Order: sequence, then structure tokens, then C-alpha cells
Amino acid sequence: EVFQRRSKLLKEKLETLKKRHEKEGDCSDDAWLLANGFVVTRTISEDARAFHVPFKEPCLVVFRQVHGDATDGPERNENQPLDDQRKGLDQMEIPVSIMNTPSVSTGLPPRIQFLSLSDLPSKGDILAFDAEFVSVQHERSSLTATGSKVVTQEGRNALARMSLLDCRKAGDNGNGGDDILLDAHVMPREPVVDYLTRFSGIREGDLDPRGSHRHLITMRDAYLKLRLLLDRGCIFVGHGLGQDFAAVNVFVPPHQIIDTVEIYHQDKRRYISLRFLVNYVLGRDMQCSEHDSVEDARASFELYLKALELKAEGKFDKVLTD
Repeated sequence: EVFQRRSKLLKEKLETLKKRHEKEGDCSDDAWLLANGFVVTRTISEDARAFHVPFKEPCLVVFRQVHGDATDGPERNENQPLDDQRKGLDQMEIPVSIMNTPSVSTGLPPRIQFLSLSDLPSKGDILAFDAEFVSVQHERSSLTATGSKVVTQEGRNALARMSLLDCRKAGDNGNGGDDILLDAHVMPREPVVDYLTRFSGIREGDLDPRGSHRHLITMRDAYLKLRLLLDRGCIFVGHGLGQDFAAVNVFVPPHQIIDTVEIYHQDKRRYISLRFLVNYVLGRDMQCSEHDSVEDARASFELYLKALELKAEGKFDKVLTD
């Protein structure tokens, strides 16, 4: 009943908007876009307005310009780099003080050394990045008569920990001491169905604001911290960054990414895990039990430095093919 009422209301609103556009001389009805995760495609009006299936939740978001004129903004150049477009179009004016937000936990979080905001990394500075995730929705699937797997509900993960290392302080071998720029656990917006402790190192009490002993921040603060460093022109090094940034829901231009999973990848071969690369290239073992995002971030930076060293010596291709 609620679904039907919302569907009826939404159809009425859409019809009102359509009549308004027709009155203003804009009769185009083919400008609908379908956003399916990170895939955006064009769709038709009939599909956008149809609510004949219950999985389509009726939802209408209306944006209204409160000041200025549409011609006031800078002219967009499609050939202009994305980060330059950001400066004129959607720069968020994030205050640098966002880097020092306190923990939301009411427990006894460990003392953290607040950052010197005047010494924040800026354009061209390298940051080692890694994140850990928890599951907020299990995948549902079934097998057909032919044995094919049909996924009826995609599994979803949420950011649970984010670590950033300032590589300016990491030393020549990448294994520095006071190089942790940020190491915070992130409070999920949805109930956690699996903490994935074996892979994430996250335990149930870590994300509970009523008693966590971790430095716990909100998802909004985590996003703003990352976005601030991104807008400052920092370069991120890590292993499998594409998946991490997609899960955090932030786009990082390719020229600001150094991904060791790609550096050590051979064409038409499988991608190599971080643990194997550390064991083979750096000659040591890591993470005997649970993952640690600080350790992963530092290992990724060490692998990057090792790749530069091997390439300078002309040995990189041999190491990669052995």
C-alpha cells in the first residue's frame, strides 16, 4: 500500500515537471540516465516512470539553484584534465582542520598525535594508502539446471578502516617510523553482517561507538579527509587501489595513482597478491594471521621503491619473469 501511494505521488510530480518543461519550450523527453552502480547508460522515459515491479523504489530528488545564473560558472572544456575541472566546477572548499576530527567513540581511544596542518602533503607528494572493509549485505545466488550461477542480490562491503602513510617521512627503504598520516576505523552506516576478520582484521567492538578503543570516525569524515588530500594533488600508492577507491565511492584521476598490482602485472597473466610479492620481491613474510592496513600500505610503498630500483639497474623484467 505504501509502495502504491509513493508510486502515484511520484508519477504526479513527474507529470507536473514534464508540463513545466513543455511550457518553457523544452519538449525533450529522452534525457534520462540509468545509474547502475558505477555504470551509467541512457534509458527511455517509459522505463524511468514505470513502477510495475516492487524492486524499483519510488524516489524523486529535486535540485534548485538558489543564487547566481547558469552562465555565471566557468565554461567547461571537455579536453581539460578532470582535476582542473574540479577547481572551477565542484571544488568543495574542505577545511584542512577536517584532518584532526576527534574520535566519536565514548570508550578510551588511544592517544593520537594531531597533525601539523601547515605540513600537510600537497601536490606531487606520495601517500601510501590501504583500506579494510566489512560486509553489510551477503550475496544471494542460486544454480540453474545447467549449473550456471545466477546472482539475485549482490554482496556489498563498507569501509571499516583507512590508513594513509606520509611517504616523505618513510625513509629511503620505505620502512619509516613516524610516517602514519592517518589510521582510523570508520563507523558503518548500515548493520554489519560479517566483519570479515580473517581478511580485514576488524572485530565487532572496533566499530561500536559506545565502547570502541579505536580512533573511530564517521564515513563522511573519512570521505572528506580523502577528498581533501586528493584535491591537494597528492599521489596515492597502494595495491589494488581501483577496488578500494570504488568501495569508498571516490574517483581518483589515473595520474594520481601508483598501483603496485599493475606495476608487477604481466600481460595475459593473473594479478599477483600483495603477500606473495612481499615474500618474493622483498624477501620477507607478512601478515601471518590477520590483515593490517598500515602494514599493507607500507609494503605497497616498499614494492614501488623496489620496482624503481630494479628498473634503474635493468633487472626488473628478469625479476618479473623468473
